[in-house]
Amino acid sequence: MRVVLCLLLACSANAYAEEPETLPEVSVVSERSPDRVSKSVITGKQLSKIAGSSGDPLTGLQALPGVVSTNNGSEPAVRGSGPGDNAYYVDNLPVGKIFHVAGISVFNADLIGDFNLYSAAFAPHYADVTGAVLDVALRAPRTDHLGGKLNINLLGVDALIEGPVNADQSFYFAARRSYADLLIKQIEDNGITIQVPNYSDYQGKYIFKLDGADKLTLHLQGSSDTLELQVGANSNLAQKQPALAGTIATSDAYSMQAVTLDSALFDSAFNNLALEHIVSDVTNSVASAGNLKLTTEDWMLRERVVLPFSDEHELALGTNLTHTRVSIDADIKKTTCTQFNPACDLSSASQQQLKENFSANAIDVSVQDRKRVASNVTLVGGVRQSYEDYLRKAYTEPRLGLEWEYTPQTLVTAGWGRHNEMPTGEQIVRGFGNPNLEHLRADHSVLGVTQKLDALWSWKAETYYKKFSNLIVDDPALNYVNGASGSAYGLEMLLKKDSGEKLSGWFALSLSHSYRHNDITGQSFRFALDQPVNATLVANYKWNEVWTLGAKWNGHSGTPYTPILGTSGTYPDGRPIPLYAAINSGSYPTYHRLDLRAERQLLRASYKMNMYFELNNVYQRKNVVGYSYDPTYTSKDPVYPFVLPFSFGVQAEF
Repeated sequence: MRVVLCLLLACSANAYAEEPETLPEVSVVSERSPDRVSKSVITGKQLSKIAGSSGDPLTGLQALPGVVSTNNGSEPAVRGSGPGDNAYYVDNLPVGKIFHVAGISVFNADLIGDFNLYSAAFAPHYADVTGAVLDVALRAPRTDHLGGKLNINLLGVDALIEGPVNADQSFYFAARRSYADLLIKQIEDNGITIQVPNYSDYQGKYIFKLDGADKLTLHLQGSSDTLELQVGANSNLAQKQPALAGTIATSDAYSMQAVTLDSALFDSAFNNLALEHIVSDVTNSVASAGNLKLTTEDWMLRERVVLPFSDEHELALGTNLTHTRVSIDADIKKTTCTQFNPACDLSSASQQQLKENFSANAIDVSVQDRKRVASNVTLVGGVRQSYEDYLRKAYTEPRLGLEWEYTPQTLVTAGWGRHNEMPTGEQIVRGFGNPNLEHLRADHSVLGVTQKLDALWSWKAETYYKKFSNLIVDDPALNYVNGASGSAYGLEMLLKKDSGEKLSGWFALSLSHSYRHNDITGQSFRFALDQPVNATLVANYKWNEVWTLGAKWNGHSGTPYTPILGTSGTYPDGRPIPLYAAINSGSYPTYHRLDLRAERQLLRASYKMNMYFELNNVYQRKNVVGYSYDPTYTSKDPVYPFVLPFSFGVQAEF
């Protein structure tokens, strides 16, 4: 459920000045990085006010060009890569989780300052991934007085407290816990009983100001999700997959602690040193299919130094040391399912046990040089050298960029980068995977033009090409092999009007294609999240000093799926074997949806309050996101996403 009912109580005598009646709202976005190749920058405030977001900034990511939402509504896919191919950073620290299973982000919405989305050819100090980088910045704690927020919504309760400790120290701590599972115990659908999932998260930051511009920062983050299903023996799902009949339960806990030291070395040289600790615990119990407990612990030491030789020349050096400890206790049916094999049957798979503890280490070193070689041309050159000792693989990968200020209002950018990504855990662990796999590879190429029309209006166009290699396919002898490739290419356009007058928003259009190719069989097909046409319109209109109206419309061509044509024989237990058509040869109907939002702002002497109301999927479009087949595979019914028709909230600050 995505309805949010926020009730925030004001309980302080702190005074707020009356809101000016004539000054328009002005948004100021500071650039955290000078890199401009294939980068989108947007503030958390802008994202949280998108209609249909229920105030969650990271949900608004799907309104940007090149970003594709998945059916479960959580992690995004970018430019022909999958959701698992992205890297996430928060305050320059790599993190493993930024979304709950319900699709909402793990952060208090008020803490998200802005984020940078690097869709291709990103800088070499970022992690080894073949997709995109999402770099989130959480704001600093307030330093004027102690204050906070209390939010009570339909799904949960969250609280935020922040303020100064003294002239040189400040902090915030936010925590949230859902309670929808206490109000709605369970939902039944087609013989499946779903226990409403619950989630919790927290974020903390404590800043010590040292001499000059130096500062020491303590970071805390954590989240937890639990989900439980009861699959009836007579349900369609259990008849098709008997191993799923019974209780399916999963829990996912994540915690991060870090300390960072930001210091000025000399002149304007800058150093960032970080020590980070991450623990992830995943427990799955899948009826008779088995159980899995996976614990991963990471220790990371990171250093990044920026050396500006002049106003027109900057050198950035980075290194990252990682020590990982993994504990696996598994007794599950072993399946080697990949996107290249839709006929993957769980119930007929063999049971396998694995209990193992092991460690792995990785190191990377990066160099990036930015130099203005002419009055209006900046060249960016970099290289990343990485090594990990589990698969014993080392990669040297160059990155190139160009920023040409053709006129004061026109910027031309170009970039190329070579990237790699380690296969997933189940694909390389002993017994279940293949520890001799190579890393996945990708070459990114991008060319863009940004034109500033006036103080508020601008447009941007980018064309890109991604070439993938060493993709993973299943293999009966080795479990998995590097036997596939792929490509993605497209054109993206963005017309944007910044806030400052009554109307603000943007129109994003993406024209793209993405494919996968099985190099062993010669079969080619559309990528599972391929959307050749995707358009989004976001608009906000400041009606008067207290009311703001908003709308978001999104439409895209149907994503592909693999149809089932009938049956072809039976499994040993008598179940019919589905006969699949060519991979992703079918397409769901065109998707489109309109969301509306009205927000009212009040500013009084002792508190300030925002109230909003949203109508979701206004014209009740029945968008198909899947098909459910009966146990004999002779008929199918469309599957529609669950969309709550409205959401509303009240937010007050003290």
